[in-house]
Amino acid sequence: MNMRFFRITIGAMILLVSGCSELKEEETLPSPEEPSNEQFEELGVQEDPRIYQYDKDGEIAHVYVTIFPEQKDDLSFFDLNHWYLARSYKEASPELEVFFQEGNENGPDASVRNIDGQMPNATIEIRGNSSKGEVQKSYKIKLFKDKELWMGQDTLNLNKHFDDETRVKNKLSFDYFERLPDIPSLRTQFVELHVKDLTEDRGKEQFESYGLYTHVEQANKSYLGSHGLNPYGHLYKISDFEFYRKPNVIQLADEPGYDVEAFENIMEIKGSEDHAKLISMLEDVNNYKLDFREVFEKHFDKDNYLTWIGTNILFGNVDTMSTNYYLYSPVNSTKWYFIPWDYDKAWGYDRNEIRQIPEWQMGLSRYWGSVLHRRFFKDPENVIALQSKLDELMEIITPQQTKAFLDVYYPSVTKLVKRPPDLHYLKEGVGSFDEMYYRLVNNPLKNKQKFDKLLEYPLPFFIDANATDKGEHVFTWDHSYDLQGDDLTYTLEVGKDPNFNEVVYRAENLIRTSEKVENLTPGTYYYRVLTTDDKGHEQIAFENYLREKDGVIFWGVKELVVE
Repeated sequence: MNMRFFRITIGAMILLVSGCSELKEEETLPSPEEPSNEQFEELGVQEDPRIYQYDKDGEIAHVYVTIFPEQKDDLSFFDLNHWYLARSYKEASPELEVFFQEGNENGPDASVRNIDGQMPNATIEIRGNSSKGEVQKSYKIKLFKDKELWMGQDTLNLNKHFDDETRVKNKLSFDYFERLPDIPSLRTQFVELHVKDLTEDRGKEQFESYGLYTHVEQANKSYLGSHGLNPYGHLYKISDFEFYRKPNVIQLADEPGYDVEAFENIMEIKGSEDHAKLISMLEDVNNYKLDFREVFEKHFDKDNYLTWIGTNILFGNVDTMSTNYYLYSPVNSTKWYFIPWDYDKAWGYDRNEIRQIPEWQMGLSRYWGSVLHRRFFKDPENVIALQSKLDELMEIITPQQTKAFLDVYYPSVTKLVKRPPDLHYLKEGVGSFDEMYYRLVNNPLKNKQKFDKLLEYPLPFFIDANATDKGEHVFTWDHSYDLQGDDLTYTLEVGKDPNFNEVVYRAENLIRTSEKVENLTPGTYYYRVLTTDDKGHEQIAFENYLREKDGVIFWGVKELVVE
């Protein structure tokens, strides 16, 4: 495996040499100097790349799981796989006790062929968020603490990536992160999962293949230590977070009213439980009286931040504004670093999903809902810095290197994807797999071109509508923002259908951010606000309307019911 590029910061070393001479009796030794208040220059986030030498990128690891018949609450493997048919995805998955084994394509490790009398050594549960509702499930396997580790890890995150027709987008992304400076990666491994289910009366006596999975390393204290980072620092897995202070939820652990469950709905605690450093950062980020350049310099590493933003743009990862990353801060540091997570929705959507994504999500607009990102990129110098970072990254993220990765994966991936069970669940014919697979090669270049184009467009904004006591309806919207400082005007449309084929009210060339509309008769309406700069570039709002009968999403549109 190619080793990761690193920029090495070498601090100047000063050798203090004191001459040796005899001291006269009347001379006194000089008093020691006061400790210096000078702060050491931080070296950034520098992981040890040697950890990746243990990965086998072009191979498939075989995992064998036997599910014991006796389970808590008499749950079966069938029950586990159908747990979320009538439950919220936010509800924790139950766990089943299992016997975990490594092996090869012919079977489990020969040292334990018969598990009669064996005790469980692991648990299995459903993992993921929206993927919990997919036909093919993703699983988390947790090895018991006193048992042997798997590839030096005690947790397997087996991702089915049901929405990724190529099945390689996550691994491709993290293999690239291994090569990039200023940002840590995570170990990944293709896995074939074999399951022997003994929980049913007709329990299977043979292992059944569940197809191809991608294991992604669990980011926790052990991860930090094995990657040469600080295992005693702060580590949060971001779930729904836009860098707002939220003082009623983001509190110190010993503060009255602290609710850890509510806290972890925003971010999961994977490291230190002392949230003082996090709160200090958020208070500064949300304090508009402070110079934001100084705030950012104090709390973040610019290269790490721009690399994270830049790779999301080049990889086309549209699911990163408020979720799917880690924040890490080592001990004795005020800085926070971004660690990537979850790239199965990157590298372009499949053909039948392209219409579901608005173009603005491929540019800086994607991050405008976050106070940190918005404040950072309102500084034109930082937009230029991001453009420079993208150019640097594209010297590493090239079509040639992407194809080289894909060529390594191809034999193993196609061996499993083109046969049951994965074959039965492909969204498109298997004959189109190769074309779709190698289409990934040019996606970063296309995403860079889209990003450059969208810099000329105004940014999205939020819209709303409320009824007054007089029977009027007041439509309001936030100010849009134009990175070039162009003048903006707004157009409000209210229609009877989400395509606006029947418009009942239209106001153009508005400079204000509200409009009163009278005499809307009872019924269902749809409204949108468009902003246009003086060069004719048009932008929609953030919101969208989902038509339930066919699942079509209308971006920039909201529904209004008048009673």
